[in-house]
Amino acid sequence: MDAIQVLRSGKAQTLAPAVAAGVGGTTLRAPDPDAALVRRVVAGEVAAFEVLFRKYQTPIFNMITRMVRGEEAYDITQEVFLRAFKSLKSFRGDSKFSTWLYTIARHTCLNHLRHKNVLHEGSLEEAQDDHPGNEPIDETMNVSRISEVRELQRVVDEVLATLPAEARMLLILRDFEQLSYDEISQVTQLSIVNVKSKIHRARQAFKKRFQPHLALLDGGIGR
Repeated sequence: MDAIQVLRSGKAQTLAPAVAAGVGGTTLRAPDPDAALVRRVVAGEVAAFEVLFRKYQTPIFNMITRMVRGEEAYDITQEVFLRAFKSLKSFRGDSKFSTWLYTIARHTCLNHLRHKNVLHEGSLEEAQDDHPGNEPIDETMNVSRISEVRELQRVVDEVLATLPAEARMLLILRDFEQLSYDEISQVTQLSIVNVKSKIHRARQAFKKRFQPHLALLDGGIGR
């Protein structure tokens, strides 16, 4: 079943095979490789959206599965693409299409967690919150690198799940989805300084909670 069938069917379960198979007004802040496809969809070429769907279905689904477990991840992935498809005419090009799509995915995930009353907003804020950005950026503490070893993936996911949802989302966007700080700033509507500060604290919180599992690593985190 292709992307257009998925969008028209309204059946969450039909998205699973597709995911498993793998998928203007203002000046753009950076060249957008998807701009031509977006224009074609807006002009009425609905089939062009299938190209965007197949390009982004896997990264969006992977992001969502690290926030939401089980069959709900398929439902939310479908909802993200449905929202994007229906709202594409309002996309002004202030950011790249991919950034806009991640913004929709983030809002959809967090709203889902709020409705389920599982959005535990525990704080990672510390004394330096009054001066965000003073923390050193520890680029060696990249959560995705730890999970490259297959047997560690489950442990990494379990530790990630213990973090507040917003902190977890920031780590996923930066370390797994490889979004730039500027892109994350656009997705979250936070300043770049604030994004860096919050990611630093989220990484330190993850590192602390991962401590009991250090024996699983050769040489420890960040090497």
